[in-house]
Amino acid sequence: MNNRPDNPVEPRAPIQLKMNFSGENPLADALRKGEFLLLIEQDTPLSEQPFDSAMAQPQAVAKRAAAHPLIAGMAVTDRRRGEDSHDPVDAAARLAEASGKPSLLILSGKASTRERVRDAFARAASQGVRNIVPVTGDRSDKHPEPRAPHLGHYPLHPQGYFDSAAALRLIKSSTTGLYAGAGVNPFKYNAADLYLQYYKLLRKLATGAEFVVTHAGWDMKKLQELQWFLQMRDISVPVIARVHLLSAQDIETIDSDIFPGVQANRLFYAMLQRESGLNPSQGVSTQLHRAALQIVGCKLLGYSGVQLSGVKTAETLDMVMEKVRELLAKHRDTAAWISAWNEFHNFIEFAPFSGGFYAFRNLMMSQLPAYKPEYAAPADNSWPKPRGKDSCRAASLRLLLAPWAPKWLADSARFLACRRCKHGECGYGNCYYLCPKECPKALSLGACGGTKPDGTCEFGHAPCFFHRVLALAAARGELDKLEEGIPAES
Repeated sequence: MNNRPDNPVEPRAPIQLKMNFSGENPLADALRKGEFLLLIEQDTPLSEQPFDSAMAQPQAVAKRAAAHPLIAGMAVTDRRRGEDSHDPVDAAARLAEASGKPSLLILSGKASTRERVRDAFARAASQGVRNIVPVTGDRSDKHPEPRAPHLGHYPLHPQGYFDSAAALRLIKSSTTGLYAGAGVNPFKYNAADLYLQYYKLLRKLATGAEFVVTHAGWDMKKLQELQWFLQMRDISVPVIARVHLLSAQDIETIDSDIFPGVQANRLFYAMLQRESGLNPSQGVSTQLHRAALQIVGCKLLGYSGVQLSGVKTAETLDMVMEKVRELLAKHRDTAAWISAWNEFHNFIEFAPFSGGFYAFRNLMMSQLPAYKPEYAAPADNSWPKPRGKDSCRAASLRLLLAPWAPKWLADSARFLACRRCKHGECGYGNCYYLCPKECPKALSLGACGGTKPDGTCEFGHAPCFFHRVLALAAARGELDKLEEGIPAES
């Protein structure tokens, strides 16, 4: 992590990165050198239009990005707008060509098989798209609904959700030379959800991720909290924060979660509604100022870069870059920036409910302190307690499936323990023998980032399945097992 958060930072323009298909990776090199990078994010368009016409608007933004030295590259999201999207590798390659700068591909595991993910990695490498962040993906718009939702059992998606940690293992098992990153959602407000995100992040780093990209959100305490957590664990890794430029349409639909798993205080939403009621030019100016102010804050908090989403036209890109340059020159002192951020938001709290959990005290103080161990807030008293039947199942199956158990006994135990799959193929060994198919996404390597503020699954039927896994791990004093890396495939 570059730039300690307690030191003022001189604004420094990153080097202009040019595409090179000879095997070099200028984006990775710049991150490793500690350059502060700005990436412009575009969504892979829906497939309802032909590819060339659907890519016209993102290409126009990419071509304009070529003229801005502060912009280091393009970021391309996969299936964020829906399952029926164009090929993300083709989109990333097209925007790299249009901008003359590298592309970062956020590859979704939504409705994805191992074959789709493996094929995307191979084609990305062959087309010069060498920077990849695999994510599990949010709820598919084609996920089947339950016949009896009151029973709390969701049918599984026919194609499934390919876990981001498993995707990283595929990358590290290949020889594609991809520079792989890990996604994380730090905008969680109960201890279980937050630490499930952190443990999953540590698992991804142990599996081979070399940098981190956050979800987009507005709570700067949460962005500083992530930096302090990495410092607490003595982990030095480049971290890119996603920042979203809100449009009037975004503000109209913000209650429906424009970013699944990220919510803010109702006071903030009310503020956005008031801002959108201003005349159009004032409304746009306010959102430009907020996004640029957040970008500057990320730099001062020690982030290695920002991935800016919500830029839909070349003209908007010009306006936001002008505002970014202005505020980079104006805010060079962290304490002054904190005051400016708080005053701009009338000192509101961003947590979606009173008493939201933060892992550390003294976040976003006017005289910004560096991380100290005594700032850590205790979390163990907030862990969920294991269910009796979960504890019994875990203890019984551990014995019945031990290496010394007779084969007939182990086979019978597997059959009885997990009737929804064939002999434990779901990966229940990673979940203290709980069946991962009780998670609507059938995840076994850790939680996704889509939970609601109260810890409810994004499908809305029950608390996140991994709360039960966390409860068993905590009761056994084995939380470290939740952050173990996934061995590379032979």
